Amino acid sequence: MASSSRTALPSAVLALRLLTLALLAASLAVIAADKLTLDFGGGLPPKKITFKDVYAYRYVLAIAVIGCAYTLLQIPFVAVSIAKRKRMIGGSENVALFLIFADVIFALLVATGAGAGFGLTYDAKSAFGGSKLPGEVVRFFNMAYAAAGLMLLAAAAMALIIMLSIYSLVR
Repeated sequence: MASSSRTALPSAVLALRLLTLALLAASLAVIAADKLTLDFGGGLPPKKITFKDVYAYRYVLAIAVIGCAYTLLQIPFVAVSIAKRKRMIGGSENVALFLIFADVIFALLVATGAGAGFGLTYDAKSAFGGSKLPGEVVRFFNMAYAAAGLMLLAAAAMALIIMLSIYSLVR
């Protein structure tokens, strides 16, 4: 009984890390797949727009990649804590504090990615006519909203990880 309660917090953190990884990977896939082709007619060639053409969407993609890499680096720490039946991730207070500080930095970074995606998408959609936009343009913006939303959920999962880590540190 004591060993299962001892690994309950690290197990919850592992589940949240895996959820964070899945959300960031989904955000990465959605923003990378977001494409738009505008046909202006009149003999002009169609213009293809992807995340590469919009700085904020490139930022969303970059943060998703960085967040995935960071989460993949953190998963072994949690797995070792579970395997050793340690309540505190990292083994010592100093390592746990360092990991919490790193989590805070990356949670804020992921939140800025979500904010950049939401902000630009809202402004661009409003500037180009909002509800009067053609269906393909609306789909382009909605996919960007989806990527930013997934990233925001990942930031929330990281915030929960931080709370659980702090709780295990002070407990």
